[in-house]
Amino acid sequence: MGLFDKIKSAFVSADGKVTHSEATFATRPDTVYAPASGVLLSLQEVNDQVISAGLLGDGYGILPTGSGVLYAPVSGRISVVTVTNHAIGLRTDDGMEVLMHIGIDTVKMEGKGFTRLVEANDVVHAGQPLITFDVEAIKLAGYEEVIACVISNPDAFASIEHVGDSGTLLGGRPLVKIGDPLLVARKA
Repeated sequence: MGLFDKIKSAFVSADGKVTHSEATFATRPDTVYAPASGVLLSLQEVNDQVISAGLLGDGYGILPTGSGVLYAPVSGRISVVTVTNHAIGLRTDDGMEVLMHIGIDTVKMEGKGFTRLVEANDVVHAGQPLITFDVEAIKLAGYEEVIACVISNPDAFASIEHVGDSGTLLGGRPLVKIGDPLLVARKA
């Protein structure tokens, strides 16, 4: 077996299915980490009235630059998954609820281009792959591929700190990589 075959076998199972490596990073229970690599946006910059108004919660948008895999930003239990696989929610042991929504109006894609890797009530750990999504399919369908990552129950916390600004910039915009801290939720 050559080197390429060894590398390929680490990502492709015997039945030909692609497996996605887990992301590993240090975690704290009060922190939400980036579920994807990309350009960081404030929620107000997300081109969706519900998200930009903060009606889904408090957090960030990420314009993905990576592989089209959404990773768990916290450890917890899958609390909600959409039938169309474009959104997923987690609840931590401490009661933090984190919602991730892939794309704007991608519900209209009826699940095409999205593959769920976990089910409702599964216990997951930060860095575990949750959903794969085809960025090109989203663009070809005429939708924006921005990912919203929010704490959907912000009223349960005394404060939520936005700590996602990184020192790495692209066109003056901060870049984040999977596992970079985004939000710190402080209880009273």
